[in-house]
Amino acid sequence: MKLKSLAAAMTLAIAGLGSAGAAPVLSIVPAQNQVAVGGAVRVAIVISGLDSASEIVSGFDLNISFNTGALTLSGIDVSTATAVMGGSSTLFGFDTDASDGMVGSDLTSYLTDAQLDALQGDSFTLMLVDFTGLADGVSFLDFGADPDFERLVTGRLDASGFAGVLNLQYTGACVAVGTGSCTQNPIPEPATFGLAGLALLGCGLTRSLTRRREAQVVSAA
Repeated sequence: MKLKSLAAAMTLAIAGLGSAGAAPVLSIVPAQNQVAVGGAVRVAIVISGLDSASEIVSGFDLNISFNTGALTLSGIDVSTATAVMGGSSTLFGFDTDASDGMVGSDLTSYLTDAQLDALQGDSFTLMLVDFTGLADGVSFLDFGADPDFERLVTGRLDASGFAGVLNLQYTGACVAVGTGSCTQNPIPEPATFGLAGLALLGCGLTRSLTRRREAQVVSAA
């Protein structure tokens, strides 16, 4: 009975991890890029996997970190976001002081949730960022760590009239300049580690149950 209970708990845990993995993704794309020294490179900040029945983007405050030794900022464009967030009914600003290796933008829509519903799909671009290759090297592009001012995306209004924060997964990118080269060393997300551990646990449970059945057959014989 204990093994059956543990197996049931494992099944529920796997289901829970699967649900957690279904969160929308905020990505810097393309994931890898190569540019010559002096060449131009553009990356897009794309949100995907939104549940069109329940999730919208009503605002964001995002910063991207980069290597100032390899890249220099050329410009930021949020026109793709304003198109699906209200056009003139938006308020936005830019952080273009890249001396600290961080650039970004913030945007707030004044449309209602229903109006945003009608404009948005399950994926769209929030921001375009242009860089110029400065010197041979590699720059990893990542979202800032501050959940309030560097990686914040808001959704529908809650019961108190405040915009709720979307639960997102974040993926960065790499830009290689000149002789630089991006190398891939994928690190499993925490949920992946959990699934792997549960899979191993499942294998152990299966073997244990098999041994018990075999032992019962031998005893009966």
